[in-house]
Amino acid sequence: MKKRLLATLLCLCLFLTAAPYAAFAEGSTTGTVYGLNEGVPLRVRSAPVDGDVVGQLYNGDAVTILATSDTASDGYVWYQIRSAGGLEGWCRSDFIRIDTPVTPPTPPTPPAEGSTGTVHKLSEGSKLYVRRIADAEGKVLDKLSNGDVVTILGVSDDGQWYQVLTHNNITGWCNPAYIRINKTYETDEAFEAHLTAQGFPEDYKAALRILYAHYPNWVFEAKLLPMTFAEAVAAESEVLKNSLNVNDYPEAWLSMEYGAYNWKTNQYVEMDSGGWVTPTAEITAYFMDPRNFLDFTYVFQFEDQLYSDKHTLTGVQAILPTKYDGYASDVMKAAKDANVSAYFLATRMTQEGSKIDGTWIGDDGISYKGYYNFFNIGAYAGSQYGSYHGAVTNGAIYAKRQGWDSPYKCILGSAQFLGKNYIHKQQNTTYFQKFNVAGENLYNHQYMSNINAPTSESLIRSRKATAEELAGGMTFVIPVYKEMPEAPAPKPSETGNNNNFLDSLTVEGFALTPTFDRYTMEYAVEVTKETTAITITATPNSEDVAVTGTGTIQLHTGENLLPVTVTATSGQTRTYTISVFCEADVPEPPDPPVDPPQPPEPPVTPTPSITGNTYTIGDTVTGVEPQTTIADFIAALAVKDGTAKVFAADGTTEKAEGTLVTGDTLKVYDNDGKECQSIPVLIYGDVNGDGKISTIDLRMIQKHILETAVIEGLPLTAADVNSDSKASTIDLRMIQKYILGLSTSLQPKKGEASQ
Repeated sequence: MKKRLLATLLCLCLFLTAAPYAAFAEGSTTGTVYGLNEGVPLRVRSAPVDGDVVGQLYNGDAVTILATSDTASDGYVWYQIRSAGGLEGWCRSDFIRIDTPVTPPTPPTPPAEGSTGTVHKLSEGSKLYVRRIADAEGKVLDKLSNGDVVTILGVSDDGQWYQVLTHNNITGWCNPAYIRINKTYETDEAFEAHLTAQGFPEDYKAALRILYAHYPNWVFEAKLLPMTFAEAVAAESEVLKNSLNVNDYPEAWLSMEYGAYNWKTNQYVEMDSGGWVTPTAEITAYFMDPRNFLDFTYVFQFEDQLYSDKHTLTGVQAILPTKYDGYASDVMKAAKDANVSAYFLATRMTQEGSKIDGTWIGDDGISYKGYYNFFNIGAYAGSQYGSYHGAVTNGAIYAKRQGWDSPYKCILGSAQFLGKNYIHKQQNTTYFQKFNVAGENLYNHQYMSNINAPTSESLIRSRKATAEELAGGMTFVIPVYKEMPEAPAPKPSETGNNNNFLDSLTVEGFALTPTFDRYTMEYAVEVTKETTAITITATPNSEDVAVTGTGTIQLHTGENLLPVTVTATSGQTRTYTISVFCEADVPEPPDPPVDPPQPPEPPVTPTPSITGNTYTIGDTVTGVEPQTTIADFIAALAVKDGTAKVFAADGTTEKAEGTLVTGDTLKVYDNDGKECQSIPVLIYGDVNGDGKISTIDLRMIQKHILETAVIEGLPLTAADVNSDSKASTIDLRMIQKYILGLSTSLQPKKGEASQ
């Protein structure tokens, strides 16, 4: 019988997984996406050639190669990959540059209990997935970004996963390759004195201590600025001064203030061709607040960009994309001649990703072949050269006028331009080149308009830095504003939009002064001497917003300031205020009558509560292992102020003994015998409700997937082992592993299901 069972399982495994693929050693080979045209994604599919698209990758994204196919029907070899964010699937091998193979890492020594780590090395836009179990098929509970700090709770047996507690108070498992364990800072009196002498506030110091603990040769200099943080944010938030791309960033980050949005066309107003529009003041504040970026990944936006003789050709090549490798020596020479950082030049070239690479044909049909502008200097849309041209063509015209007819002339000329106009004029960091709060002509003379550019360049710089380079001396110039907010500026919501505007605002029978305009926030209304109440009506531009402050409003004698507040789907609010002066003698409302003393309430039977920590109690009871006895189950519940009983699926037949199965019902009663809760029991993998996880359950799920039989209701939930709202081959594989003894449990621990 056991042999037949094993044979059945092996056949089912082969049916589900057999394919002509050669496997790599797990995690032993890594690669980087490259060779894509700008903005074009690499599609990741569920199977080679014509599988469903399950995600997208972009140039520079790092992947782990899991397997390789034979030459497929399209003539290409395909790789099975896993991205840093946990995306798994197949993509063409000709867009993956294999990194130097490395020996699989030795399982890490478990960090000390309570150690913290910082997420780093993710590519731009990528997330580090935190999963319910230590398996790439586990349900995603949270998503982390570079700079997020986690608490390390443990390491999986194979060393390939960290158990972490995230800043969102969620516990799960993630890839340790993207977690840098924070060293404990031992108080260094000289370093503390340096921070104080520089004028760093206390909340800066906490982050700088962590960096110093890892890199004691780093030097942090404070740039004490003359303006308050609020003044700087207000200046940088002017409409059409800075930008984000409407195609790449959440709409909730885009401004709809006067001049930023065209209400006739219902489109954001471009400040540059290609969808570059005005960001909100809130997201501008987030990117301007230095405290948000004092971590291993983003601190490089504060790196001093003056020339360093410690920079190497190898270091420049590591930063440059493959197509620019041949220009590394030109970058080194130009950096020295212009007295600017070679690593900065390489990073800026990579960030710009210019199309003006000697092959550009202008939007007017004119050829600019043989001209180069790797840094996109002068590349902004407009009529500065007579006729109107797009950004790239104007950049090509600039290059031609500068005589940049070779890569070296372009690199040297650009280095001299950046040195003369920015780096040698107190705009010597990427941050200061974006937000000019330190140089001449404050808030203007800014190299780029994209407010995310400093973090993007910092990401490129940090990912390409070698361990040897990081251990050496680096200088970071960090801005410190006057009157910094108590807490760092938060990152705004990424959902919804900021349409919190009214189309009309009226007071019945009276006129507003001035005439209503959606961008005017304050109004006055003159009412008659006899008026004691008014009726306000407001019509929002969007049906999805919430409006408060309308209807009939009772006035009081004197000035009445009546707010009408509109809350957008992003959560941003806008308040229109109507001032009404009431001359009528409105009597004060009488005090409410005093209620006579009431007789004492009869004693209330306390509500029972489940105090045990073994199971998760929600819409279902989860965390129940197969073959759990009724007695052990009830004892583990530890019901306070009541009792618990288990009933069969019909809800009427009590089960006093035996084992639990999917579909059983937990009922909790108070001390008076009143039923207070009735909750079904769910055992993941027990689809047929016999309390076991077996090949019977596997066959039921297989038939459901093949649509030869249907599973519904609670059994379907039991089949969805990874909680992705469907029964699939992923669930089959997880159950197979359990039956074969390759995993110890399919049940979530306390708290996981609700997360």
